[in-house]
Amino acid sequence: MSTYLFLLLILACPLLMWLMMRGGHGGHAHGQGHGHGTASIDELLQRRDSIDQEIAVRERPREDGRDAAVTEA
Repeated sequence: MSTYLFLLLILACPLLMWLMMRGGHGGHAHGQGHGHGTASIDELLQRRDSIDQEIAVRERPREDGRDAAVTEA
């Protein structure tokens, strides 16, 4: 009986892996990333502008001489 359980376990691993990859959980293997291709160029440009503004704020030195990127707890 234990031999059958062992064989079932050995066969279940590759079978489950195949089912998961086929079911879409392995999107990276098929060249599909998460969320890529859904944003328009205008949305991406708006995100980039927002990120550029955030970088400029964090790179600006603070009046007290400490780094602006350092957050206080």
